[in-house]
Amino acid sequence: MTKAVQMNLYSDIGSCRQVGWFSSALAALNVVEESRWPDRFGDALRRWNSNKSQPKVTAISLFSGGGGLDIGFHDAGFQLIECNEIDPTFAATLQINSSEGKYLEGAKIVCQNIDRYRPSVQQVDFIIGGPPCQTFSAAGARVAGVNGTDDDRGNLFLQYARILEILKPKGFLFENVYRIIGAQSGKPWKQIQETFRAIGYKLYWRILDAADYGVPQFRERLIIVGLKEGEFLFPFSSHGPDSPDCHEYYTAGRAVSGIDTSHCKIGIGGRHGYLL
Repeated sequence: MTKAVQMNLYSDIGSCRQVGWFSSALAALNVVEESRWPDRFGDALRRWNSNKSQPKVTAISLFSGGGGLDIGFHDAGFQLIECNEIDPTFAATLQINSSEGKYLEGAKIVCQNIDRYRPSVQQVDFIIGGPPCQTFSAAGARVAGVNGTDDDRGNLFLQYARILEILKPKGFLFENVYRIIGAQSGKPWKQIQETFRAIGYKLYWRILDAADYGVPQFRERLIIVGLKEGEFLFPFSSHGPDSPDCHEYYTAGRAVSGIDTSHCKIGIGGRHGYLL
């Protein structure tokens, strides 16, 4: 999003009586913010993008997992050309969702260790992905301490940078746990920034909470956007106390309300199973 557009969208911040970008988007897409609105929002956004005449932004996905990030970008108008994932189960999920009529139709799924992966395409506009974060995460720290880049998994950003050097896209999005910034006295964080800048990208980064953007879960993540040219501005929150028009958080209770569970046998035990 260009700076000019961003300034126009958010010029009236400061009062809950103002209309923020999210309210404007809901109105434009004819979506009502009720139970399970994110699915309808994504569907409407995808239809809106499919009717646009300009070429789609091509992208590949690294460390794709089950494809959540991929689907979000697809809804936003990106065309996923190729997805790389090492886990066969996740890759099988991606394969199903890349078949005819599915979300990622036409995407090539490559189930391969990132160390050996080389894209089959020669050019792409954008790269997305979040390397495994166990070596920096809170859960990983409780188990084995913060190993950071002393663990091979902590150096997977170098593989991400290798793919950037091969394809030289206009930009990328890199996602990881926010603890990466302070791990090992900040040395890995400094190395990550230096690596991306050395191959020609200007970096824009923030720690964002998914709940502030309509996800029914407080989940903080480091988001880095790298661009060869131009500027990037992060959007204001769509939900919570910092949203321009004060949309309430989308809670887990609202997300599951009205779902018919009469045909389900949950059978989940454990200390907190009754909550599910």
